[in-house]
Formats: sequence, structure tokens, C-alpha cells
Amino acid sequence: MTADPAMATAGPGSDAPASKLGRRWRPTRLQYAVAIWLSLVGYMLWKWHLDTNRNHLLIILGTGLMAAGAGSLRTIGRVVIDWAPLFFILAAYDSLRGKADQWFPVHVTPQIHADQFLFGGKVPTVELQHLLFTPGRPHIWDYAAFFVYLSHFFVALIVAAFLWKFGYARFRRFAVLFVALSFAGFATYALFPAAPPWLASQNHALAPTAKIVDEVWTHLGLQNGASLLSARSHEANPVAAIPSLHGAYPVLLMLFFWRSAGRWRWLLPLYPLAMAFSLVYTGEHYVIDLILGWLYAVVVYFVGTALMDRWARRRARVAPEPPVAAPEPPVLAGAALSSPD
Repeated sequence: MTADPAMATAGPGSDAPASKLGRRWRPTRLQYAVAIWLSLVGYMLWKWHLDTNRNHLLIILGTGLMAAGAGSLRTIGRVVIDWAPLFFILAAYDSLRGKADQWFPVHVTPQIHADQFLFGGKVPTVELQHLLFTPGRPHIWDYAAFFVYLSHFFVALIVAAFLWKFGYARFRRFAVLFVALSFAGFATYALFPAAPPWLASQNHALAPTAKIVDEVWTHLGLQNGASLLSARSHEANPVAAIPSLHGAYPVLLMLFFWRSAGRWRWLLPLYPLAMAFSLVYTGEHYVIDLILGWLYAVVVYFVGTALMDRWARRRARVAPEPPVAAPEPPVLAGAALSSPD
């Protein structure tokens, strides 16, 4: 009996052929693409000095989706076609949002009066900071509120990226709802610019409150983050408080995934609630801002979904039906048994 030459050089106790044991690992095309993307992200973050805004995040997500497709031309084309409109629409929104306070006077007291009416003459931001906040000494809940607040700037876009990759049919619906909610908020900012609690305190219309998000940035030694992801930055609008889109986006996410979440749907309200507490505690929004943000999200979701469902049904009705194949002629019994001579 002749031994297998491939097994002859294998080590003792090994059942694998020697040719397989000696084969070197070679990275796949996907691994090459991901490695290049990670290097590109590292370079971009270094170039931007760790400052990231929504445009930067869209670039990172877009190139990441291209890398996930192993850099194929087909995937690159789909990313450009699907994400370029969203990129330009949100860039236009960010540009307009920063100018929304230039057309009408800023409102400071109506939202204070609304919170006092809801809470027996008290403003929750003032009460929470009096109980929980220590100037110059951030607590663990300050950091938790800080990170929940920052999640507003990337969670919705990361969800959109996952939908594009793993649930493409739902990606377009989510993008439409997300953009519609953003512009509904912008229209309100333009007509009713409103000051948040921290700004009302600076104008002496409210008891002293701290802008805790900026305090944590400073405590971490990352003033660059405070200058960019802050209502005081040159790219932000400090009086775009009503409605609270920070509060509206988590509710939109909750509604969008409610049916598909199954037995885990009880987790979905936790994010809107955590965001609500963080916004009120850190002085970024009043409770009335959140209530209006939730209302905007509910209206945009249900009205937008109904309109998109109606549009889908209309397209299905007008779509040409596929051609029906002609039926084959019936075979007569006994025809195959008799043959003409």
C-alpha cells in the first residue's frame, strides 16, 4: 500500500495534507479594502484633528460601505447614487439651519412659562442641576448624559448605513423620513427661534444653569469637540431649540423599528427616555421642546409612511404586468399510441 505523498511530509498526529499546512495566508480582496479604509479613516481623523461633523461622518460611512463591497465598481456606483443626494440635502440643511435665527426675533420666555405650567412653577433643568450637578467635578451621570447627547450626531446615520447594507428596501424609507423630520424642524426654527435653558440663564431670564456638555468637553481636555459639536460653534444655531430634534430622532428610530423588533421592542423606548433626561439635565432643552420634538416625529413617521405606502401601491397598479406564457396544447389520450402509416 503506497502512502499519500501529500501526507508523508505532514507532522505527526496531523490529518491535514502537507500542501494545506504549508499554504501561506493571503488576505482577500475584502480584507485589503477594509485595511485601506481603516488607514484612510485614521488619516482623515488626524487631518481633521479628531473633529468630526456630519459631513465628515457621511464621508467615513460612504467610504466604509464602498470598502464593505470589496471596492467593486458596482458597489461604489450604488453608494454614490444612494448617498450623494442625502449628503447634499443634509449639507444644505446644515447651512440653512445656521441662518434660521436671522429672520425673526428670538423667543426666551414662552418655553420657560410652559415648563413652569407643566411642573407646578418649577423648571426641571434648574431643579435637576441643583440636585445632581457639581461645577468642576463631573460625575458618572454627567459623562453618561454627555455621551447620550453626542449620540445624536451619528446614530441615525449609522442606522441608515446598516439599513443600506443589510436592509436596502427599508433604507430609502428611513432616509425620506429622516430628511423630512429635519426640514420640518428647520421650518420651525426659522419661524420661531427659541433659546435653550443655558442661553436663557446667560440672559438672566432663568436661574443660573450650566452648559454641562461643554463643561465635560473642557474637563476631558477636548476643547476642539466643544467648538464643533456645540450650540456655540460657528456651524450650529444656538436658538434652534423648538422642536428638539435631539429628542425627535430617537422617537423616529423607535417607531421605525417597532414592528420588526419583536420581543425586544421594550428596549426601544429606553433611548428616547435617556436622551430626554440628558437634554433637560444638561441645559440643552426644556421639556416642552422635547414634547414638541416627539410630536413632530410621530406626525412625520405616520404621515410619511402612509404617503410612501400609497405611492408604492400606485406604482404597483401602473406597473406593466409580466407576459403570460401561452398554454401548451393538450395531449389527446392515445395519440402517442397510434402513428399513421
